[in-house]
This record gives sequence, C-alpha cells and structure tokens, in this order.
Amino acid sequence: MYQIGKITSTHGIKGEVKIYNLSDFDRFFVGHKIYVLIKDQKVYFEIEQVRAHKNILIVKFVGFDNINDILIYKGLYVYSDEDIENQLEDDDYHYEDVIGKDVILEDHSKIGIAISLIEVPQGHLLEVEKNDGKKALIPFRKEFIGEIDEKTIIIKPIEGMI
Repeated sequence: MYQIGKITSTHGIKGEVKIYNLSDFDRFFVGHKIYVLIKDQKVYFEIEQVRAHKNILIVKFVGFDNINDILIYKGLYVYSDEDIENQLEDDDYHYEDVIGKDVILEDHSKIGIAISLIEVPQGHLLEVEKNDGKKALIPFRKEFIGEIDEKTIIIKPIEGMI
C-alpha cells in the first residue's frame, strides 16, 4: 500500500476532485485503479480522466458524475497497491527505505539516525537526528549521499554540514 495523494476538494459539480499528488511517480492515469480507506475498508475508484491544474491534479472517476457522489471522500488520502520498483532508478528510494537507518561517515563512525526526507524545490533533504540530539539537513544528492544498504546510509558531508 502506497500513499500517493490527498483529495483536497471537489472541482465543479460533475464529480471531479482535486488531488494533491504525493508521489514522485506517475500513478494517476486513465484506467488506473486507486483507493481510499474508510474504517479500514478499501473503496476503489477507476480513473476516467485526469489533468494537471497548477500544482494539483483534477481527477474524474468512473461512475461518479455528481458532486454529491464524491463529497464524502474530501480530505481522504489516496492509495495504490501498484509496485513501482521497476520505475526506480539506481539512486531512487522509497521514503520508508530510508527513514530509521543509521547515518554514518565513510570511516563508519555513526552520526545519527535518518528521521525524515523533506521535499524542497531543489530535491530532497535528509533530516538526521544526530547523536547529540541536534538535527542536521543533508542534501539527498549523490555528492553527499553514498551507499545505502539494509541498515545504514553513508554520507559524504562537506565541512560545516554536520
């Protein structure tokens, strides 16, 4: 289950919704099935139309032709079970594959733990809670991020970064 967006509001009266896209991958296309969770139950939708508008997507689902049909889904997160592993490049990672790993230097000394990835216009920042409790932000770029394995992230910081 991958969280891919959030239904922020309706659009017009013909059953369209505005979805804030939370995925770095193209998961919103005609014919694709996505779902929301209501009381731990999956409610599926098939995408009939999708178009970008500013920084959101306007999506129409098959069988939802009236604003009243779709109002109850406003504010809910949208999910997909589609595995996109084949779309990942060598240096692409799922958030959950990074968070919680030990962050170490190339000499294997531990700096701290990865606690989040923050999206910024230039890409992503790796937020690290250092051993002393302070936080550091490291650009998630190959110049600063080395090998990532099952338990650790090797970083290559410049002076003053951490």
